[in-house]
Amino acid sequence: MVSAAVAAPAVMLNDALITQILPADRASFHEAVAQALNSSADGQSTEWTSTHQRKKAAPIKVQLTPKQTTKAGNDRVCRFLVGNFSRTTTTETWQFWFCKQPDGTWKASAN
Repeated sequence: MVSAAVAAPAVMLNDALITQILPADRASFHEAVAQALNSSADGQSTEWTSTHQRKKAAPIKVQLTPKQTTKAGNDRVCRFLVGNFSRTTTTETWQFWFCKQPDGTWKASAN
């Protein structure tokens, strides 16, 4: 499982669009993040749109773009991922380093 929110302190997440992704959409969002990290070239964007939202709320749209790929200690691949989130007139940009774990999953890096 990939969680983009792992790298941000909880206080920074108040009312953030990333926290408004409903549980019914979280698995597909995590899959989209993993797909971008596994398959997209640096600079290549992919898009994800929520399919579940609260009453009368517009969908959340996310553009995921890996910007840089590097190797960390133990030849572990790490990628810098930019997520541009939007819902109607609200936009946010989240940027995280993710490192591939020995089991093949990605984890937001603390560094």
